[in-house]
Amino acid sequence: DAIALHCLPAHPGEEITAELLYGKRQRIWDQAENRRHAQKALLEWLLADR
Repeated sequence: DAIALHCLPAHPGEEITAELLYGKRQRIWDQAENRRHAQKALLEWLLADR
């Protein structure tokens, strides 16, 4: 019952198979979206006037 995660960008056929990248057992796109929000929050914090 394993799932696949990847930090992206991914190169199908080199580091991950296309079947795994786009298959039902992956959470890659959810992981990428969560990371995007975390990076936005960090950038906002770093650029804030303190």
